[in-house]
Amino acid sequence: MITLAQLRAHCRLMPDEIHFDGELQIALDAAKDHIASIGVDMSADPFPPALDQAVLMLATHLWDNKGDLPFSKAPYLPNAIDRLIAPYRSVSL
Repeated sequence: MITLAQLRAHCRLMPDEIHFDGELQIALDAAKDHIASIGVDMSADPFPPALDQAVLMLATHLWDNKGDLPFSKAPYLPNAIDRLIAPYRSVSL
């Protein structure tokens, strides 16, 4: 599972930029919650690398696009995230 330190590195934050850790943790928690809410088992051990990458990408996306944006200008969610998590989603018919 992705840690705050891994997310900091992925976002290319410098070691002295720890004042962003609270906001980064919120983005990381939101990314994990979102992926869990769409039917992905987040308790796997070991955690699949594709899901780690999806969490990193989503958390970074949330970090990069924070703030109030009108719906028409809201950034899209990268399709790669959906493709990374697709094999791990539970599907009910």
